[in-house]
Amino acid sequence: MGTARVRETAVIGGVEISNPDKVWWPDDGITKGDIARFYHEISASLIPWMRDRPLTAERCPDGMLGGCFYRKNFPEGNIPVGAPRLRLRAESTGKDVNYLVGGTLDALLGLVRVGCIAMHVMNFRVQSLHDADWLAFDLDPSSGEFADTVRAGLGLRAILDEHRLGSFPKTSGSRGLHVFVPLRQGHSQDDVTAFAVRVGEELARRKPDLVTMEFSKKARGTRVYADPFRNAYLQTIVTPYSVRRRPHAPVSTPLAWDEVTPKLDPAQFTIRTLEKRLGNVDPWKDFRRRAVKLPR
Repeated sequence: MGTARVRETAVIGGVEISNPDKVWWPDDGITKGDIARFYHEISASLIPWMRDRPLTAERCPDGMLGGCFYRKNFPEGNIPVGAPRLRLRAESTGKDVNYLVGGTLDALLGLVRVGCIAMHVMNFRVQSLHDADWLAFDLDPSSGEFADTVRAGLGLRAILDEHRLGSFPKTSGSRGLHVFVPLRQGHSQDDVTAFAVRVGEELARRKPDLVTMEFSKKARGTRVYADPFRNAYLQTIVTPYSVRRRPHAPVSTPLAWDEVTPKLDPAQFTIRTLEKRLGNVDPWKDFRRRAVKLPR
């Protein structure tokens, strides 16, 4: 009995993808080529969230079968060729990092070509490095229960509403919830982070058995960690519509607040189900129009 023939390359979206038949999700039969085709098909929804932003990519060359690491340094001439770079000094090491700047289909599919799955971006554009254009919370349930995340998210929304800040939730692609607030110009990362810390502390004060601001995982117990530090300079958060390296290839999916209930299962949003959803109303279509100034 002969073995199946594996293609060495395939052209997807005008980009040559190596080993497109390489299986990244064995339980689902999802291949590297499937991820490239998914990103190609939903690129009109994804690329605006990456445009002009430095990014970090989660590189998983063997999909679910191997390890992953975050790649942020893409020297000139490195794959993907032709995509712009932004050289920034890393405070932790004092070394220059050549960040890839997102915004083109070639760059997006070029990242898949070298084994990248999830895309993480910063809260500023290259034209204004210290001008954050969103505030983001990452609600991470220590219990692993998405229902806990939902209850924390609804509590967070109530506080933001009190400050007259319109907010936009999305699944993290795992068991967490990301809550964004679009901002007008004039907010530094330090100011946005400080505001997020204060809101998180208020949420933890109101719901002490549910929410914590403890950075130590051991100290959190089973509570939801309201992480405000995705707002700090050079920190990143996964983009809307990014695929995650989790069972069944889930997608970080924008939601309307009326969808955020304990009955919601974030695992329903995968590369095989999202296309139908994109054909309906975009719950984040007013994101930029609702940009605000943070209260003093």
